[in-house]
This record gives sequence, C-alpha cells and structure tokens, in this order.
Amino acid sequence: MAFGGETAESYYDEGLTASMKGAIPQAIAHFERAIQLDNSFASAYHQLGKCYLRLGNPKKAMAFLEQVVAAKPKQVPARVDLAYALLDLKRTEEARNAFASVTAEKPDNGRAQLGLAYCAFHEGQWDSAATLAQTAVNVGGANFAALFLLGRATRLAGWPDMAVEHFKRADVLLEKSIETSPDQPEGYYLRGELHFVQEEFVKALDNYRAAEDRAEPEQHYAAYGEHFGRIDILAKRGLCLQRLGRVEAAQKAGAQILQIDPENKIGQALGEST
Repeated sequence: MAFGGETAESYYDEGLTASMKGAIPQAIAHFERAIQLDNSFASAYHQLGKCYLRLGNPKKAMAFLEQVVAAKPKQVPARVDLAYALLDLKRTEEARNAFASVTAEKPDNGRAQLGLAYCAFHEGQWDSAATLAQTAVNVGGANFAALFLLGRATRLAGWPDMAVEHFKRADVLLEKSIETSPDQPEGYYLRGELHFVQEEFVKALDNYRAAEDRAEPEQHYAAYGEHFGRIDILAKRGLCLQRLGRVEAAQKAGAQILQIDPENKIGQALGEST
C-alpha cells in the first residue's frame, strides 16, 4: 500500500518520488497501480511514458504518450515527449512535425527547439543542426544536452574552434554534476562521450571506466536525454581500446559484451578486432 493510502493520487506521488530517485521500475509499478485505481489519470499515463523513454523503450513509451495527447491535445509536455519517442524510433519526419507544431505555438520551448536540432543532426544537416541547437540554448538555457549537440554539430560543420568552446562549457556542467553525485555513473559516462567525440580516447576511457565502476549490472541510466546501461559502457570502453590500438584488450571487452548479449553488434565487431 502507498504511504498515503490506497488511492490513485497516493500511488502517483510514490511514483514521482521513485522516479526522482532514479528507481524507474519501482516508479512504473506505482504509476501502473495508479491507473488501475483510476484509468482516466492522464498524468500517470504521461509519467509512464516518460519512464519508458528513460529506459530506452520508445515504442512502449508511445503507447502511453499517444493516449495522453489524444485525451489532452493541448498539453505541450506530453506532445514534446511523444516527439522524442518518435525520434528515438527513427521516425524523424514525424518527430520534426511534432516538434514544429509545438514551437509554432511556443517558440520559447527549449526542449522542442532542441528536438528540431536533433532531427537535423540525425539527417546529417550539420549547419542546420548547429543553428537550431543555438536557438535551443538561447531560449532554453545552456544545459548539457544542448551544448553537447551544439559542439558536435559545429565540429561536423567545420567550425572546430567553436566546437571546442561548446564542449568546454558542457564539461563544466558535468564537473558540477560529478561533484554533486560522485558515486553515480551518469556524469562519468557523459564525460566519456564528450571526450570520445573529440577523439580524446585516453580521457574517454578513464571516464568510461569510472562509470563502469559505479554502474549496477541490471540498472538502466538516463541523463540529459542520453540512455545507457552497463553494456553500453562496456561497448564504449571497447571502442576506445580499439581506437588506441589495444587490440587484445578490445577483444576482451567484446567478449564481455557477448557474454551478456550474444547478438550485440559492437561486441561482435570488437571480438573480430585485428
């Protein structure tokens, strides 16, 4: 029974608390119970969609988010989350239309503006992605996700000096995150990503190792729109070793991955490193 009693609202509150702590499976159980008690509880459906997005399951997230948008078509946060689910499913054109419908109504919605930038980036439109990411920073603030995308887009667009500046700003935010939560893997993993895209593979490797040391085997993590689990950390660590010419260590990382997921493409590629 929920702390506040056997009511939909109490289970919803318990779900929010679990979600904020990163206990996503527990949060899902609470939100599902809230819906069992009140099948018209749109906010619980929305939170379930957000939970499944954080777990990297956009298809299941869509099942809940579509219900919310159908019931409350003017609810902007649910529309934006649905657009991100579409983007994760590589339905880029649909995602772009969904993000654009929000920005047409709410030009200052930073998440929707960033979504448009992701759409351009996924299609290799580097200049457009950089422009849109800068707009996202201007209207939504200089958060890690926007700065990281801006750095990647400007680098690929051929503006390396500008990219370095954006990456530095993103790294400052990660440093603060790590200082606040030194025992959590998210900041280290994202710092690894930051160095990896700049081809600083030694620094990336150090951070992926730090993330691996702190990650629970069955836990899925999410931060700033990035989703990862222990197998993703192993994969990135292996790719760093491969780039550094440490073939035997890369093959060992590949073997570790294949023990967990025999069909994993990166694990297979690392296992075949020469």
